[in-house]
Amino acid sequence: MTPFSSELAFKVRNLGSIREGGFVHKPLTLFCGPNNTGKTWALYSLYYFYWRLRGLERGKQIPKLGTFNKRLSETLPDFFNSASMRIETAEFHLEDGADWKRITRGAANVSIFLMPAERNGLHLFFRELGTRRTALLHHASREKIDIRELLRDVIRSRYAMPIAHYIDWLNDLPEIQRRKSSDFHSHAERLKKDLAGGAYKVDARSGSIEFKPYQYKRDGIPTSPLDLHVTSSTVKSLFGLWFYLEHQAQKGGLLMIDEPELNLHPDNQRKIARLLARLVNAGLNVTISTHSDYIVREFNSLIMLNQDKDKKLQKKHAYQEDEILQPDNVGAYRFKEQAIKPFQVTPEDGIYATTFDDAINDLNNKNDDIYYSLQEQKERRDERSDD
Repeated sequence: MTPFSSELAFKVRNLGSIREGGFVHKPLTLFCGPNNTGKTWALYSLYYFYWRLRGLERGKQIPKLGTFNKRLSETLPDFFNSASMRIETAEFHLEDGADWKRITRGAANVSIFLMPAERNGLHLFFRELGTRRTALLHHASREKIDIRELLRDVIRSRYAMPIAHYIDWLNDLPEIQRRKSSDFHSHAERLKKDLAGGAYKVDARSGSIEFKPYQYKRDGIPTSPLDLHVTSSTVKSLFGLWFYLEHQAQKGGLLMIDEPELNLHPDNQRKIARLLARLVNAGLNVTISTHSDYIVREFNSLIMLNQDKDKKLQKKHAYQEDEILQPDNVGAYRFKEQAIKPFQVTPEDGIYATTFDDAINDLNNKNDDIYYSLQEQKERRDERSDD
């Protein structure tokens, strides 16, 4: 049994740009809103909650919920690796009333994986980061340098913990790939086919990453494998998700993605929304932060299709049964004006997310005004020339 056997309610105060708010963590949870509104702060803090939860040792006395919450909030500055005043008074806690005994009983079974928005750069430079640390320590051993101070500086990450964990994960790829995820292998294959358009490979010794496109070159010549650093940004962005699904994902686990739409064409943003819906229906819990109207609207369609009892619309638009979302399994939240507010999720409307509407309407209105104003100017010029 894991904490996801029931929905968990969280409260947030003074976390980055968030003054206050809260959310209920559901099988599919969306954090939506403009830039710099605290979505990543909340996503990372949620990761930290489950990471500390996993650290509770079996056989030892489990702290009370109040004690756990207090320690969680007190250590947020270290977690974010920040001494900023914006984090020193932060609070992030599980609300009272949760079945704490049941939650802690399932704590060790919670598998968590977070893909940060910085993943493209990390995919390229993770090996260099490790090599430079090793070279620095080797050099220091020959010089009159305080090794203890150097170790504290080298070992201590200069990134927030989720980013540091992702770097460590990348360095462990050769070891991790010895395992296979039978639960989600088919989803990993579908990602390669529908989104990446090729196959990834991790060298078992060096950990270097290659990608071989499926398509042929001109004149029917097969493509050769490419080092990841010369592939498209889309291929780089999707690597971590493919590898996790292929080798680690387990039913009941938690997948967290900061900006799944990163570097994706709008059509592929819709495809990744459908992939995430399939993962949820297959038993994986998914939490994302997003700016993408395409992703939210695709989720809307998948929710509304619950009403399509005879499956005519589903067949017409080529949706699969395992993509249809139950509205009760979806939570969506708006980050704006230093607060977190829930969006309404209903079978009739899906996610009633207005966060994108103002920007879209403003764009459409300006585009129409520019177009028709210029047409009127042209018509007046043509009339004068005829005279």
